[in-house]
This record gives sequence, C-alpha cells and structure tokens, in this order.
Amino acid sequence: MELTEADRAAFDGRPREIDYDRREKLHYLGEYRRELPNSLTRMMENAYDWEHLPFVHPTSFADIELVEQGSWGWRCKTALPNNGGTQAVELLVDKPRHYWATTVVEGFGQGVEIHTQASEDGPDGIVVSVNFYLPQPPESKAQGQMLLAALTHQYATLYDEDQALMTGRQEALDSFRSRAPSDLSAGTVIAEITDLDRAQPNGVDHDGTPLVIRWHEGEWIAHSALCPHMLGPLDKAPVEEGAVVCPWHGYRFALSDGQEERRRCGRLPVLVRLEEQDGRLVVAA
Repeated sequence: MELTEADRAAFDGRPREIDYDRREKLHYLGEYRRELPNSLTRMMENAYDWEHLPFVHPTSFADIELVEQGSWGWRCKTALPNNGGTQAVELLVDKPRHYWATTVVEGFGQGVEIHTQASEDGPDGIVVSVNFYLPQPPESKAQGQMLLAALTHQYATLYDEDQALMTGRQEALDSFRSRAPSDLSAGTVIAEITDLDRAQPNGVDHDGTPLVIRWHEGEWIAHSALCPHMLGPLDKAPVEEGAVVCPWHGYRFALSDGQEERRRCGRLPVLVRLEEQDGRLVVAA
C-alpha cells in the first residue's frame, strides 16, 4: 500500500489537540469498559504504537502506512481486511490525562470518533473506558444497538490482543533488566543436538539469555529470542525469504547479518553460527 498526495491531504487543516467540546456535537452511541492487568505506561505506549495494528490485529487491519506522527499522536492510511477499502485514521493523545481520541477521517465509517480514557485500577492494573460517537444519529434504535454490538465485539477482540502484547512486553522488560550478559564466545556450548528439531525453531535459555536455535540453509544458527525493537517474541517467529519476522510489528531481520530490512531499528543483538562437536552445538569460531 502506497501513500498518495490525496491521502496526505485528507488531514490538512486538522488540529493536533483533542477538541473535547466536539463530543457535544456528536451522537453518543455507548461505552465498552475493560479491566486490564497492565500498567498505564504500557497502555499509553500501545496507544502511540500504530505499527502493531495489522500484525497484532489482523481481523481489523490489513495494512497501514504512516502519514505523520509526534507526541500529539499519529495519522495513518489503513487498509481493511477482505478488500474492505481504506481509511484515513487519526489518533490524538492527551498524555497527561491518559486519554486518546481516534477519528475515521475518510473511508468506511467516516466521522466515527472513539474516545478512550485509561485509569489506574488498584495496584496491579488499569481500566479503560471506550466511548463511541457517531457523526449522525442512527436511523433507528435497532440500528444503533447493532452498531454498538459490532463495535463492542471489535474492541473486546482488540483488547484481548493488546493485553497479550502489553503483558508480553512487560515480562520481557522485567527479564531483560535482571539479566546478566551471557558468554557466547567461540567454543561455548549452546545445546545438545538430540534436544533439537531441525524442522522447528528451538527455544533455549543460555545463562538467562533467551535464544532461538534454527537449522537454516544447511547450518545451525542461534539468534536472540527477543526483537531489538520492542522485545517482541521471536521464539516462534517465521522465516520468510531469509529473514525472521517479528509478530508484533512485522520487522524483518536477515539471518545472514541480523540487519533489519528497512533499518527501522538495530540488528539482532545475538546472531551466531553453530557447529557440531561430540553431539553438542557450540559457537563457531
């Protein structure tokens, strides 16, 4: 999917701050409320993270391209699944209030606004209040109920998926902070060959460092089990055209040198060739 000048022009003249008074001019449809076992930090990080949408939420987004972003939020062109067309979507953030407003500027659902307030909910979690607004009242009460049911179902799925991402990222951060550097110098034993499957990625823990061992292009290699972008899980990530693909954001790391395909972040922090010695795999010289 490519951006055109018309895609960029869809956002011309729009403010970069939430117009709270505007809600009074819209039709309030209803609320979806959700408790999450995550922190406000992870939730706000997630709100700013436009890149994860088609990878973590494939039933809602097929593709996405950035128009612009900043501390105020982001604006993107998105593609809907099953050839459902495209949308111009804007998300504005009021970070101090832990509040954000999503607007469909063009495309299917044009004019729909979704306002979300996140709040602490005890010591171990948060609650999000997601409020749906329409540019015009529905044609009937039945239509309004149907729209609210569809949006509620969609957001329940979105937060199921986001909860898994946020929980995984927090666990990865906690583990990363407490981890001591591992010795991966030449000759270091990584695994017993009998414990490995050439047809599958093999997750191993080497002195506290999570690694993936793969049989790739006729040799054994080991690489980090965590994506260097946002610590996404690579333990089950597929390999496509010689690159391991992160399931959270679609970043692609070449298994030849660990470089991200579009240089969007650093290389894989660990990528070593392995050789067989006495039934074990060791780091090659």
